[in-house]
Amino acid sequence: MPGPSTLSTPNALACLTENEIRRLVWLSGTVAAERHLVPIDQPCPDHEQCRRLAFALWLRVTDRLSEVTHADRKSSPPTP
Repeated sequence: MPGPSTLSTPNALACLTENEIRRLVWLSGTVAAERHLVPIDQPCPDHEQCRRLAFALWLRVTDRLSEVTHADRKSSPPTP
C-alpha cells in the first residue's frame, strides 16, 4: 500500500520550478490515462493515445470542454 505522496507537501514542490510542476501534473494525468487504457501487466502500445485521453480529461475537469457540438450551436437561436 503506497504511503502519502511527498509531492503534495509544500516543501517538496518548493524545489521545483513552475514549469516542472506543470510537467509533473501532465505526467500524472498521462499515467492515470494509461492505467485506464492498458492492463497493468502490459506495456502501453500507443502512448500518444494516453496523452490524448489525459488532455481530454484535463479539458473536462477544467471546464474547458463544451458538451455542445458545432451543429447544435447553429440550430439554437442566439441569446439576446
